[in-house]
Amino acid sequence: MNAPGAPGLDRHRVAAARLWAATKFPYLASAVFASPVIAVPGLGTVSADESWRLYADPEIVVAWPVEQLGTVMVHLVGHLLRDHGERARNAGVDTNDGEDRDRWIDAADAEINDDLVGLPFPGTPVQPSDLGCKPGQLAEHYYRQGERRTAECWGCGSAAHGGGEPHEQPGDKQQGKPDEEGDGQDRNDGLEPEARRLLRRQVANEVLAQGRKAGDVPGGLKRWAAEVIGPKVDWRRALAAELRRGLSDVAGRVDYSYQRPSRRAGASGDVVLPSLRRPVPEVAVVCDTSASMDEKLLGRALAEVDGLLRSAGVGPRGMRVLACDTAVHTARRVTSARDVELVGGGGTDMGVALAAAADLRPRPGVIVVLTDGETPWPAAPPPGTRVVVALLDRRMGRAPAWAHAVRVDEEG
Repeated sequence: MNAPGAPGLDRHRVAAARLWAATKFPYLASAVFASPVIAVPGLGTVSADESWRLYADPEIVVAWPVEQLGTVMVHLVGHLLRDHGERARNAGVDTNDGEDRDRWIDAADAEINDDLVGLPFPGTPVQPSDLGCKPGQLAEHYYRQGERRTAECWGCGSAAHGGGEPHEQPGDKQQGKPDEEGDGQDRNDGLEPEARRLLRRQVANEVLAQGRKAGDVPGGLKRWAAEVIGPKVDWRRALAAELRRGLSDVAGRVDYSYQRPSRRAGASGDVVLPSLRRPVPEVAVVCDTSASMDEKLLGRALAEVDGLLRSAGVGPRGMRVLACDTAVHTARRVTSARDVELVGGGGTDMGVALAAAADLRPRPGVIVVLTDGETPWPAAPPPGTRVVVALLDRRMGRAPAWAHAVRVDEEG
């Protein structure tokens, strides 16, 4: 849809660019044709928002060859499929800081462009080597480890960085008029979140189906599709198994204690015999509350741990919960996930948190860490303690080799 009095888009060139992109990448056709294209005179580029709307300068549509316009559409679809806007927020990108935003855009572009080598981009697309990095990595890696490219960003819109742009329309859907093509569709309607999720899964299925044929599918797209569609472990069962295994290990330990006399004391004369003591497991939960954490997912995972501990028989006493980023902000015993205070918002260092948890008295036999994994870890676990790491973002971070890791699936 065009603004009143503004020059209209050359819809035939837009259609030709889409057809070129769909012919070159048939498994991306559903995504390429899903987005309405809105004319924005003077924009100077083609960009996209997080609701899958494309914005195009009518002069650019005419000036760029059809192959270049189609290449940019494929590139923008890469941002939308990989959900770079949401990932930028999770990575703590400050979109009000132009330098920080552009560093993320470079990183997100590099994640896409190493799969599009040889396509006719307008200008020079950023590649991982331009950032001093090896190809095949995620945007989060390029953002944290890569160097800033000196070239200007061409501007991909909020689909790339999640911060919004002045020319973008608000919300997922706006009331609009039917397009000049007469197809009855509102040209400024964006896709709602559920539709975006279903479209990603549809495209991922098409990518995997194409990958099984003779056609050549870029490696990065294959990995993305396998992650979206591939078989997933039920993280609740996996986490329950790790917790119960840890609790049984601790509960199974017995030791001698002189606090209660042995039942055989009457037969031993003047010798004081100790009794055998089976400890009740103590559990501590460390919540990573750094700026990169998603509080919604953190709350869900904490509630799951709460339920698992109750089912394991340690619920009535509650559990100790520590909120930590680079320092421990709260450490208290709670009986419900509702009682937890998630205080923090800075950097992160799980070594500090684990040391604080190990210093609790009575000492915990099991420590559960809820984190995205983007944190320093100590070289070894606290002695005498089993550590279970629940990784809350499957696209980021890692657990140390000495920990028992479970990846939490947000949709699981």
